[in-house]
Formats: sequence, C-alpha cells, structure tokens
Amino acid sequence: MLSLYGLSAWIEVEGRELEQYGVEEDYDQNQVTCWIATQADKNFSVVFRDNEAYREHSLGSSLRLDGSSINGKHLRLPTRIGCFPNFAGDRTVVQNGQTLSATSLRPFVFSKLELTDEDEYLNQSSAHLGEIRISIYRVEPVDSSLFPPGASVSGHGKVHERSKKAVTHCVSYGQEVKTETNYVCRVRYLDGETPLATFIFKYRDSGLLQANGIIPKPPPVKKEAVVFEEVIDLTTGEDVKREPTSEEIEIVDNKKRPNPSRESQTRPAKRIKREKKFVHTGEVIDLT
Repeated sequence: MLSLYGLSAWIEVEGRELEQYGVEEDYDQNQVTCWIATQADKNFSVVFRDNEAYREHSLGSSLRLDGSSINGKHLRLPTRIGCFPNFAGDRTVVQNGQTLSATSLRPFVFSKLELTDEDEYLNQSSAHLGEIRISIYRVEPVDSSLFPPGASVSGHGKVHERSKKAVTHCVSYGQEVKTETNYVCRVRYLDGETPLATFIFKYRDSGLLQANGIIPKPPPVKKEAVVFEEVIDLTTGEDVKREPTSEEIEIVDNKKRPNPSRESQTRPAKRIKREKKFVHTGEVIDLT
C-alpha cells in the first residue's frame, strides 16, 4: 500500500491488494505515485485508511478515474479516543463503484480500451488516461440526506489510435447492482483545495510494464539437461574366447539328452497305407 502523513491507500481486485511498483514520493505536492498491473474485465475497489490514533476533524476523499471526477467518501470524526475496538478496521473506507441512487451503484471495472481511426476523436483523450487518483482532505460535515435518484455515469469512450500513449486499459462501469442505503454528505473543506495527501495509481497491462522495465519479468523456465549415454566397447579388434562354465555345460547337455517320455508322447503312430493297383485287364491285385 501507499502511505503518507498517517494515511494509506491501495487498489483491490477480488479482495486482493494489487502490488505497487516504482513508488515515488513528492512531499512538496503531498502525493505518492506508483504503477500497478491490471487485467481487463476485472472489478476493482479503491481503498483508503486513516492510521492515526485520533484526529480532530473528519476526512473526505475525492476520486478521479482517467481524469473524470467521481463522488468520494466521508470518514466521520471519532467522538473520543479509543471509541472503536478495531480502530484500523473501522477507519478503512472501500469504494467499489459509482453510486446511482439510494439503493444502487455501478461497479468499477478495468476494461480494454476501444480504439478508433475517426478524426473526431483525435486529441480528445484525457491526459490522465490510465490513472486512478484519490485525494484525502480535512473536512467538516454540513448535512446529509438520502442519495438522490437520477445519477448516471459513462466510461471513457473511444480513443483515437494515434493518441493512446501505450495505454491498453481504461476504467468502465459494470451493470447496476443493488446496495444498502446510500447517503450523500455535504462537507466544507477546511484547507481549501489543498489535500492532506494524494495517491496516484498508474495502471497498465503487465506486458507493457515488463517491456518498460517497471516490473520484473518472470524467471525463465529451466529446461532439464538431456544426458546422452555413450557405450564404449572396451574389447580389442580380435575375437575374445571364453571357456563355458560348468552350469552352461550342464544346460547344453540337458538340451541334447533325449527325453523318452516326451518322445513317446510326441512320436506319431505308424499308419499302413493300402494301395490298390489297377491293371488294364480289369483284375484287381492285392499288393499286401
């Protein structure tokens, strides 16, 4: 996760925090920047957490996806020190979509960028395409009410193929889903437009990040060495004679020695064939 001035932020996909690469801190601008690897057609959440033991003010977030502003979240002021049994857990805010009404939202989704060669889209893409930016402010709540109906959101839309700047993914929105009751809170910013901290996540396909040396490439698969067995003939060019052993002589003798019982069983019986000779005179002579 990224951390600055007692605040932390990260991106989650399927409940798992995405690893950050190339983290850069800019204390003059109160911001931290990093790269994350993304996959298309994956829902994601933007998460921030207050790590301070106690604050004298509430916190409010402002979210920008691909340069478009999205309603943020309000983190209430604790009433006293130690009021939460699990302070870190209760001071974590998860935003997984854009609220549409008091009972619905459309989830955040990483999607493939739609390219076009139509000239009307040339120079129309945002300079912040491929970027998730969350800023945390000190705020004072003014009032709250049920989220009004009628809100709508749309994705980034088409991008001209000559202006995509090595970006292949963008943020879009999934189908509308039902939620628990949503409220909207109006707040007053205590420090004007200056946030306590800003966290910037530049997201790209993992292949692009590897090609640019931002994330390490997977180690090569080691191939097992093939062992060739060479048979060496240690004999000379002359024939080598070896005297047979007593066991080998006995085996040969047994093979040569006749087996009477076997011969009696296998020898076929003689059959006497009677032949008759025909003489032209018509007389039959018995030759037996």
